[in-house]
Amino acid sequence: MSLFTCLHLNKSIMLNTITSAVKQNRFVRGLWFAMRRYFGYSRRSFGFLDDHVRFTPPLTIDNPHNVYIYGSVTIGPAHISALNARFVMKKGCAVAGGLSVFTGNHARINGRFVGEITEQDKPSGYDHDVIIEEDVWIASNVTILQGVTIGRGTTVAAGAVVTRSMPPYCICGGVPAKFIKFYWTIDEILEHESKLYPEQERFSREQLEAFFKEQG
Repeated sequence: MSLFTCLHLNKSIMLNTITSAVKQNRFVRGLWFAMRRYFGYSRRSFGFLDDHVRFTPPLTIDNPHNVYIYGSVTIGPAHISALNARFVMKKGCAVAGGLSVFTGNHARINGRFVGEITEQDKPSGYDHDVIIEEDVWIASNVTILQGVTIGRGTTVAAGAVVTRSMPPYCICGGVPAKFIKFYWTIDEILEHESKLYPEQERFSREQLEAFFKEQG
């Protein structure tokens, strides 16, 4: 064996040893995960991320390729789990700290411990998109679960756990979250929308009346 080969092998062994030692070091591992939470997501890793989106770290995202955030949006510290379904947030939203989003759910399989069931083991039907329409305000420490759509202009109260979809321009809250009331009258909503949206994107009076009637 040549001297060059010996030196090359020794170098490889040293690098592998150092790499292994670094991986086992709790401080270094903790620092790596902290860096990831604060600085580790490039714009290209998202499904879509508008230039005007602002995050306040720490931020944890499971599969950013399934995350789509549009327009002028601000999001406080958050955890977004979008492993097998999309999280979509449209323009003009604001989110306080402590948001948790889960586009999937745990499965139960007969004869298996729940902690042993992987994403690959799950039957279909446990993952659905979460969609936040425009102009939504989400207060502190809100949890939003799979399949939920939050309507345009809605306010979600602090600490809410949202398990079902909410109509536009309402206030909702609680565990699980429930419709509380509409934020404005129909005339006030029409005035608000006339200042923000082109005519073809606005709700009509008839649509708003249907939303109000549905909530009784």
